[in-house]
Amino acid sequence: MIKRRWTAPTALVTLPFLVPAAYNRRMPAPTFPNAAVASPHYLASSAGLSVLASGGNAADAAIAMNLVLAVVYPHMCGLGGDLIAMVWAEGKLHGLNSTGRLPAAAEVREKVPGRGIGSVTVPGGVAGLRALHERFASRDLTDLAQPAIDYARRGVPRAPGLKKITEMARPLLERDPETERIYLAPDPLVQTDLAETLDHFDDFYDRVGKCAPAPFTPDDFTEHKAEWVEPVRTRWRDLDVCEMPPNSRGHLALKALDCLEPLDELSPDDAEWHRRLIRALDPARGDGDTIYLCAMDRDGMAVSLNQSLYQAFGSGVTIPGTGVLLQNRGAYFEPHQYRPGAKPVHTLAPAMALKDGRPRFVFGTMGGEAQIQVHLQLLARVFVAGQELGEAIAAPRWRFGDGGGLLAEVGLPDLGAQPMAMPEQAGHAHGILVEPDHLVAAADPRSDGAALGY
Repeated sequence: MIKRRWTAPTALVTLPFLVPAAYNRRMPAPTFPNAAVASPHYLASSAGLSVLASGGNAADAAIAMNLVLAVVYPHMCGLGGDLIAMVWAEGKLHGLNSTGRLPAAAEVREKVPGRGIGSVTVPGGVAGLRALHERFASRDLTDLAQPAIDYARRGVPRAPGLKKITEMARPLLERDPETERIYLAPDPLVQTDLAETLDHFDDFYDRVGKCAPAPFTPDDFTEHKAEWVEPVRTRWRDLDVCEMPPNSRGHLALKALDCLEPLDELSPDDAEWHRRLIRALDPARGDGDTIYLCAMDRDGMAVSLNQSLYQAFGSGVTIPGTGVLLQNRGAYFEPHQYRPGAKPVHTLAPAMALKDGRPRFVFGTMGGEAQIQVHLQLLARVFVAGQELGEAIAAPRWRFGDGGGLLAEVGLPDLGAQPMAMPEQAGHAHGILVEPDHLVAAADPRSDGAALGY
């Protein structure tokens, strides 16, 4: 059991950029000579920076950030969700898929549940973090978990994004007594059960599986394993754009790039620019609340990581005594796919673009099926239009809506689209761009995040 108390170094937490990014499309992204991180919450980015600045590597930073996000951004991610990541290390790109299955005792259904225990698949995120740690990390896992434990135990003020989604999700949160008790309590957000679970991170699947409600059994949890897989790639301009293979939908972004008509004579101010991007994609449906984070250390190791509960607050079911809010990834099944032990298609799609065999752009977003649509828009803005990274990430975006129609933020040329109801629909994209003598990092101003480095 962990006894140490974690405190961020004063020199880091007082830096002027340790604040949520302002929604200012003219603000340039910060540059750093050595290492950088970006995430959708400034406390997570601060934890990642502390790790890097004290000698940890990118895998260490990603783990620390993800665990802090599980505490401070629980509407989008947590120990009850899944994880997919890419890691550049040892001169090679590695893929990590830790996504769970329906329980062995799941009942075949004609209608797939959208929320509740019937929408839950085994959470793979913890196994993914453990696999990442075992293969690439340099720090003790208990030390990396300490910031998250302290925030869970002491409590943190809710970020604006969490406050807004909490109120919108109130009817869901009120369905489950444990969920209501934790997430509808007044500020600060205190999660003592979750702190205890984090304090016994190595025993997660044993401890949590024994408490999970039916139809889950302890075996459903303990039998889960993370998988190392080979990312897929396509050649685009002078880059190798890399995405994750199925069950991730990331590979569809590569098909879109292969079908993309030339953009060189156009700019993002032209409607035809966007129409060509749209034509390269198949209409997509559905939203998802996910986190994306990235980290790069001074030795060149890079991590691109998505972790998610799927929709906001997942299933709405919290396992009593653990503080673990379970995902609703099972809601993504079609009725004919919903079978015991089945694994769903996943919207999680961390990405990386390589140049001359090394990372050039580490990037990704939240946003459900819109993730691959955002990937395409970012790549085009950065590498065709030549926009500065902060400008490209903050620029207005479009996406396909639930019925296949187009939604767009204010500021785009007329595309015949409907307005987006919320900034979150456009995704929270973050990225690190590798220049010859420095890194450029940007966090999405639609989030509560920060891009930090040294």
